[in-house]
Amino acid sequence: MLSKFGIGARLFLAFLGITALSLSSGVAGWLILRDISSAQLRINSEALPAVAAAQRTAETSGRLVAAAPTLTAARDEASRALQESELLLLTAEIRSSVADPRLSMLDSVLSAKLNKTVDALVSNLSAQNQLVKERLQLQRNFADRAEHTIVAATAIVDLSETLVSNASAGASAVVSNLYSLIDDPLRHQEAYDALDRLIEQDIYLLDRMWELRLRSSQIGLLTNRLTRAIDRSEVLEISGGFEDHMRVVKRRVASIDDPVRRQQAASFLETLELASGNAPVSASLFGDRLRLLAINEDLQQVAEDNRNLSADVSQVAQLMLRNSQAFARDTSARAESAVNAGLYFLVVTSLIAVTISGLIVWLYVERGIVRRLEVLTGAMQRLTDGDLSVEVTPEGMPELKALSSAVVAFRDESQQRRTLEIERERTNEELRRHREELQELVNERTGQLQQEVKRHAEARERAETASRVKSDFLATMSHEIRTPMTGMLGMLRILKDANLTVAQRKQLATAASSGEALLGILNSILDYSKIESGKIGVDPVDFNLRELLDGVVELMRPSAQEKRLKLALAIDQAVAAFHCGDAGKLRQIVFNLVSNAIKFTPAGEVLIDVTAVESHRGGQTICVAVSDTGIGIPVDEQGHIFESFAQTDSSITRRYGGTGLGLSISRGLAQALGGTLSVKSEPGRGSTFTLVFFMPAAAAPKRGSLAKAQRNASQSLSVLVVEDDEATRIVAAQFLAKAGHRVVAVEDGYRAVQAFAEQRPDLVLMDISLPGLDGMAAAEMIRAAAGERGVPIIAMSAHVFKPESDRYLAAGMDAYIAKPLTPEAIDLAIKEVLAIRRPAPATGHADTKLLQRDLGVLGQDAVLRIFEIVEQTLPKRFADMRAALKSRDFAALAKLAHMTYSSAAAAGFVRLCEAVSNLETTAHKGSISSSRTLIRQCEVLYTAAIAEARALVATPQAGRRKGAAKK
Repeated sequence: MLSKFGIGARLFLAFLGITALSLSSGVAGWLILRDISSAQLRINSEALPAVAAAQRTAETSGRLVAAAPTLTAARDEASRALQESELLLLTAEIRSSVADPRLSMLDSVLSAKLNKTVDALVSNLSAQNQLVKERLQLQRNFADRAEHTIVAATAIVDLSETLVSNASAGASAVVSNLYSLIDDPLRHQEAYDALDRLIEQDIYLLDRMWELRLRSSQIGLLTNRLTRAIDRSEVLEISGGFEDHMRVVKRRVASIDDPVRRQQAASFLETLELASGNAPVSASLFGDRLRLLAINEDLQQVAEDNRNLSADVSQVAQLMLRNSQAFARDTSARAESAVNAGLYFLVVTSLIAVTISGLIVWLYVERGIVRRLEVLTGAMQRLTDGDLSVEVTPEGMPELKALSSAVVAFRDESQQRRTLEIERERTNEELRRHREELQELVNERTGQLQQEVKRHAEARERAETASRVKSDFLATMSHEIRTPMTGMLGMLRILKDANLTVAQRKQLATAASSGEALLGILNSILDYSKIESGKIGVDPVDFNLRELLDGVVELMRPSAQEKRLKLALAIDQAVAAFHCGDAGKLRQIVFNLVSNAIKFTPAGEVLIDVTAVESHRGGQTICVAVSDTGIGIPVDEQGHIFESFAQTDSSITRRYGGTGLGLSISRGLAQALGGTLSVKSEPGRGSTFTLVFFMPAAAAPKRGSLAKAQRNASQSLSVLVVEDDEATRIVAAQFLAKAGHRVVAVEDGYRAVQAFAEQRPDLVLMDISLPGLDGMAAAEMIRAAAGERGVPIIAMSAHVFKPESDRYLAAGMDAYIAKPLTPEAIDLAIKEVLAIRRPAPATGHADTKLLQRDLGVLGQDAVLRIFEIVEQTLPKRFADMRAALKSRDFAALAKLAHMTYSSAAAAGFVRLCEAVSNLETTAHKGSISSSRTLIRQCEVLYTAAIAEARALVATPQAGRRKGAAKK
């Protein structure tokens, strides 16, 4: 049964046994003294009761003092509460004894002193009880915080071990890859890059993660050590070490590359920071430990005070006893013999009590507690000396079993720590060996690298010079070839309408096909040059995707029918009809892919499949797959077909023709659109080229405006053609005349200004490169002569690079046509300039001029993004305004109105700006009703303004050409 009790309970039972033996002596003496003669009646009724009260007071005081260590030794709240109830009983008992009036009968001064001393003793015991209660609470909190801190430190150690393993694996992979890179002379640069990354990233990361692991382990050990700290200096020393490690751990956690692991480590780091506190030690785990030490010191002081007070109580009681004894010596001799007999009996009983008390102490304390503690102390000493072979068997009372388990856990942790230290030393040795090998390799390659850098710099300079020469040559070649090609191809098209024989038509078709092939080669070379130089840009327009792809199919259908191939187009219903993007580049990519598919497919079909990969409010991610049943591409050649001038073998060029630039240009154009172009193919079973790109959604154009523009374009116009090349001039005049326009053609700029003054044409088709007065200067003089009426001017030039065309449009040209000219290009340009010059309606909610200026400077995409930001911001801001008005926070309402004014002004919402300005003024005045009305008005004006602004941006006038915006 006793095995169920802990140390405190056993000591308490021993105390009760010893106390019971002490009380037995008093009871025996009282029984002997009861038989004293009647002469002692006065003593029994007056002195002896007082003596008994004093003695009882002293005994109770002793019991109180004896109970104090038991209270101090309490290990849980239940034990403390039990001791507290016992102390309350003893306190009530001693107060009752001190208040006995018979003590005052002996000596009133001593009785008062006894009362005062007993009050102080009771007060000290109450303070001791509060200290023990505080210590138990603090111990529980301290244990929980220490456990959480150790768990967090262990978690960071585990996390850092994973990161160390990852970094070590990465470093090993790089090192193993270095040898193959170094042995290949063509991959030296990759070797140097890999070496730099190994030294600057992998090894550095490995060192940081090792340090994080080591520091986290030290934090856990310091926390464990803190739980056993016994003085203030040791706690402060541990606190300093803890903070030093925490500073390093914070930096290492912040340097973790993996965001998920960095977030996990940060959460564990927060637990460690809670343990260390912010600034004062008192608010941290160390403050709890210091407070525990202080409580123990206070308990020792209280115990000392209790002993002193108990001695005082005993001294006063002894004085009172001596007084009563002096009074009792006058009694009869008969009482003396009884007293002597009682004395002998007390001595015997005391000896018996001492003997029994010794046996109790030996059985309960020596055998059950002290010996086991000596065994555990020896085991801890051996562990401290490094002997990890200690075996400890948990036995004895629950507290001793828990202590034994802690020793076993400490031993296991030490064994694991020693294993980790051995592993770390081995890893460090391996890293040092690799570092030495890498250093030797770096020294060996440094000289070669310096020579390579010098040669690379010289080669780069030569390449840049060659690139500039090539660009100048291509620009000159383009201009010189395109001008005569305009005449040649134009004349061939004009001859188609003449009365020719079948043989002549066949010869004419052959000549036209050769000219178109020559033009295709020239365009491919120029497109490749643009992509290679990085000068290719994106010209976004609103277009119908289905119409664009239908046009490509119709254009390529004759070629497919000539080879008896099936050419089909399939468009998913989820694909939106209208988009905003560079339709020209998209058309060229699809045209190249379909042209290649037809070219390399002897029999079967070519399929264009269009699907929507992802759709949302802002636009769609579209997939265009061009599949064929042609000759296919070998797997080992698929990675090279997108390279410039690449064919799978030399016979391809002889059999099918081509420059080998089409796929290279298509991939470059796809990248310019922000998309990707890939291929899947199997020899003999065909190929599938897949284009994936994102395009913003666009609203459908207003049919009335387009129809009106087409009607205007279909009218007969008076056109002035300015061209110095006779063949091109004739071709342009013939194309325009065939379209029903009246044409006046001149050969230079001066005659153009004169002819405009005489004829006043409806439209001018102006060549840029003219003898004498060039096209730009002539256009400026014509505009000056036109005055307020104005006249649309379309530029035409053999310079086809985008910087030149942008410069013409920025200088005021309404449109631009690249040579060689075609009737379709001329007709489309005329339709565009007539549509652009149509005035747009204005309702007054949005600033039309500001929108046109923004479109000219920023482009349609940027303006639409501004509108999207406004649509995401302003409705929420209006809701915040209503909330601020509901809470009568007029300062917040004024601030929101001011912020809304800035957003509305940026978007050009003029009437909304006026309304929010009034709202800001009203908010400063604190008017609730007026503010509520103005908020509703602002919401109405915002809805009207955003609708009007989007309609303005969607019209052809709002951003198709910068020149129109400028005018």
